[in-house]
Amino acid sequence: MTDDNIRYSLLKAYTSNENIISELLAYSKNKFSTKNINSSNYDCCDEEPYSITWEAYHKESDTIGVFETLKKYLVQLQFPIEKNISVTEAYRNATLKGVSTETMKAASGLVLNNPKAIRLWIHQSLVGKIPVLIIPDEQDFCAVIQALSCKNEPEHLPKSMGAAIINGINNWDRIHRLKKEWQQSNPFESWGSYFKEYILPHPKLYKDKIIVLSTKPYSNTTAKNMNLPLTQWIDYSLQIRLEHECAHLFTLKYFGQMANNIHDEIIADYAGITKVLGQFNKEWFLYFLGLENYPQYRKGGRLENYLSDKGLSTEAFEVLLKLVKKIADNISEFDKSLGPITTSKDQLKRIICICELDLITMASPKGFQNLIAHYKSKENELAL
Repeated sequence: MTDDNIRYSLLKAYTSNENIISELLAYSKNKFSTKNINSSNYDCCDEEPYSITWEAYHKESDTIGVFETLKKYLVQLQFPIEKNISVTEAYRNATLKGVSTETMKAASGLVLNNPKAIRLWIHQSLVGKIPVLIIPDEQDFCAVIQALSCKNEPEHLPKSMGAAIINGINNWDRIHRLKKEWQQSNPFESWGSYFKEYILPHPKLYKDKIIVLSTKPYSNTTAKNMNLPLTQWIDYSLQIRLEHECAHLFTLKYFGQMANNIHDEIIADYAGITKVLGQFNKEWFLYFLGLENYPQYRKGGRLENYLSDKGLSTEAFEVLLKLVKKIADNISEFDKSLGPITTSKDQLKRIICICELDLITMASPKGFQNLIAHYKSKENELAL
């Protein structure tokens, strides 16, 4: 039997409707396949070139503040949020050509309510060091996301949004530093030709990844819902949100994939919850998705945000709820059988297992056994 035939048979236990089965087979097709792994990605903690530059930003921010420091180097923070600003000549020259903004009237600066509250730290994640911005003010959080991710356009951001990965923003400060260094050794050569041939084809030399976090409760879940003091839940929320985003960066680097799919969210929530508690908490996970009163689904829960661009039919969504609940049960049993997580290597192995098994396999009656078997197969396979 092929994998698709096995998954088809497993879905037959949930529905006999062929259309629903086809929808779910397509939706649950696993993109985190071992076939997608590049051998160079096995060392997941090798540092990205931008980390050294951001450590310098961090040091400078101790003196003049985070926002004032980053405004000097990220040109997007030198422009306000305005409709159609991204198509203006000034904006395109600054962001796409690295033209200085000193004489640009349009570069009036990003207006924030409380810029001094913004924090920056360099986080050691599953994929190496990553700069993290923490923005307590909700309006400021949205403005920074619009600047760095939406080309300073006033794009609508959902209120439930509490974090974002800026995955590859042009950092002209890094390019100018490369240019200065190169010209010292090649004073009579053309930088433009060198840039096009040796810099432009290698985005790692000039594109940065940044995680931007808010400080609101995770997944719009209150401290009362979690039975925790408010200060503790806010602290946990920040940690969960950070590890959640780092897990997305891990799948992107390790498997070359990151998507708006519930499989991605299961992986990321597992990483966040286990980082905070040392073990998986099924009740927390179900609450985050809107399934705390399963089989009832709380409308507005996070699960409905991950139905792919085309979405799922109402009938297919009802089956997906059952699959997700069963996956939560099986991952919980898997996690308990292995005991508390004590090392980052152990956590990473568990995350990889959840990546490499597709949704339907994890939701099957033998989902727990499959996870355990896959974990044991990793004992000597990966040099993590």
